Amino acid sequence: MSANAESQTPQQPGSKKGKRKGALLLLTLLFIIIAVAYGIYWFLVLRHYEETDDAYVAGNQVQIMAQVAGSVTKVWADNTDYVQKGDPLVTLDRTDAQQAFEKAKTQLAASVRQTRQQMINSKQLQANIDVKKTALAQAQADLNRRIPLGAANLIGREELQHARDTVASAQAELDVAIQQYNANQAIVLGTRLEQQPAVLQAATEVRNAWLALQRTQIVSPISGYVSRRSVQPGAQIGTTTPLMAVVRRPTCGSMLTLKRLSWRICVSASRPP
Repeated sequence: MSANAESQTPQQPGSKKGKRKGALLLLTLLFIIIAVAYGIYWFLVLRHYEETDDAYVAGNQVQIMAQVAGSVTKVWADNTDYVQKGDPLVTLDRTDAQQAFEKAKTQLAASVRQTRQQMINSKQLQANIDVKKTALAQAQADLNRRIPLGAANLIGREELQHARDTVASAQAELDVAIQQYNANQAIVLGTRLEQQPAVLQAATEVRNAWLALQRTQIVSPISGYVSRRSVQPGAQIGTTTPLMAVVRRPTCGSMLTLKRLSWRICVSASRPP
């Protein structure tokens, strides 16, 4: 038995070495199979895909810019966000625009009151003309009675001259009244209150101020994805400052730029879930 044990002992290192070699061979074969499978998968599937953080869709882009200058108080959307038409994108400080709107409304009210008063004055001035005409007629009649008396030396020259002066004064007052009426008519033009030039001008200022106030809320003109956002809260922007772009959901044949490489893609034009 001792001889047999001694003869079997040298065979154990060789057996272990053979097993290790077989395991390494099996592991190598497994790696080769995995590599071949991945290569086939890459050739059939993965090579058609590209991943990058530096990409944008060259679709129908709408540049978003403010229509009024102001300070940004809030940005509602970020890159890759999907927005509907009319959704808010950026909000500007409304303080100045609100004050301008209130001032325009006050000026419109004042213009309406002033124009209405001018229209009332027109009637008063017409009545004043009638009064002056009556006074002139009375003075002229009084002068006509005194002329024969003066010719017969029944009244003095001073009394006759006073009658003539009264007629001249009444005529002058009538002329002034007519001029005042004509000047007022040139302002009111004989039209309705809402058609008066001063009222129309003030109403236009109110509409412009209202539009400026509404434009402090910048909304999306189309439905699509937000891209190239550059605006930040607190920024002071003008009417030529690019804020972001909104891109319509691309259709077949749109261009996707990936790190200086152009690829044609085909995606569904339906809204994302």
